[in-house]
Amino acid sequence: MLPVERVIGEEGLSATADGLRLAMRLPWYRSLPFSTVEIADLAIDGVPVDLGMALVEYDGQSWPLAAMGEQTNAFWFVRDSAFLYLPGVILTPGSEHTVALTINVNPPYIPGMKRANPQTQLLRAA
Repeated sequence: MLPVERVIGEEGLSATADGLRLAMRLPWYRSLPFSTVEIADLAIDGVPVDLGMALVEYDGQSWPLAAMGEQTNAFWFVRDSAFLYLPGVILTPGSEHTVALTINVNPPYIPGMKRANPQTQLLRAA
């Protein structure tokens, strides 16, 4: 899989005391503002995950996923992982899960373009 086709980051899936954390990669060849990226879908073991309470964590900052479209001055660099944090979604550390994530990219310099980037991977919760 080419780097621009990956959406699940190398850091994978982490179980925390109050939720889970999933590493994400920008599926594009150059950095983009977060406002041009959409976390479209997430399913764990075939079950869609409600993203209503999700947070995005990047470079020491955190914001609600619903506010990602407002992040015009926060750039996602192609070599960095961002993290999707889901409070209340509890996984057992060491358990394996099939994770399906779709990230849409809307580059600002290609008007009207929307590229869907799905990836499914078996991950062990750290």
